[in-house]
Amino acid sequence: MDQHRELLVITGWLTALLGCVHYDLGEREEAETARRAAFEMGRQVGHGELMGWAHEMSAWFALVEGRYEDVVTAARMGQAVAGTSSAMVQLTLQEARGLARIGDRREADRALTRGAEVLGSLPVPDHPDHHFVFDHAKWVFYAATCYTWLADDDRAEEHARETIQMHTRPDGTSNAPMRVADAHIDLGIVHARRGDLDAAVNEGLAAFDIDRRSLTDLVNRAGDLDHVLRKRYRREALSEEFHERFINARRALHTRRHELLD
Repeated sequence: MDQHRELLVITGWLTALLGCVHYDLGEREEAETARRAAFEMGRQVGHGELMGWAHEMSAWFALVEGRYEDVVTAARMGQAVAGTSSAMVQLTLQEARGLARIGDRREADRALTRGAEVLGSLPVPDHPDHHFVFDHAKWVFYAATCYTWLADDDRAEEHARETIQMHTRPDGTSNAPMRVADAHIDLGIVHARRGDLDAAVNEGLAAFDIDRRSLTDLVNRAGDLDHVLRKRYRREALSEEFHERFINARRALHTRRHELLD
């Protein structure tokens, strides 16, 4: 029985990871099938953290797809089963992101604080680059985006710059390209709001120039910056340059032809 349970848990983690890969590749149906399978395996053996991560995947999918109320709902459902774990921190931060998208500053701040408190009660991870592990650097990264969406530009800039600094090696390469790309988008939005078009576009283009394999989140976040630029600087050549890069990235995602980014 113990071996059977262990096998289901291991298979569940691998299935959840496979679902994440599918979603990064724009394969929505395959991702949801894997997510449901991972949840069911967790449910069969009463593994709260695995079930929590399956709910977190639902929250993530909803966030990218613009279903922000569903983000909050899925995140809270996951918190009910995740226990004191990395999944609980991630779910709380996903709740904060959904609330930030809705514009609920007070509740988003509360969720960020709760996430930090749970994170503080966990041991420092031996392998922080593990996908299903939450560390301090990830909290800073999530907070940067939350503050960007809440138009709290000073705190957004502070956390975005910290994210880039933490994940940039001495040779200038990144050990977390997805986080760094998103941080550049956050800085681009902040610069655009402050009236600095040159800096905004430079940050946005820097996000596209980072070597990363996931397009789904990049296209979603680049759309945030493109919206601000089109609204404020529609007739500017620099704004049009970024818009063209964004359109190419979106086309690459939808057609699964990543060479269009080159």
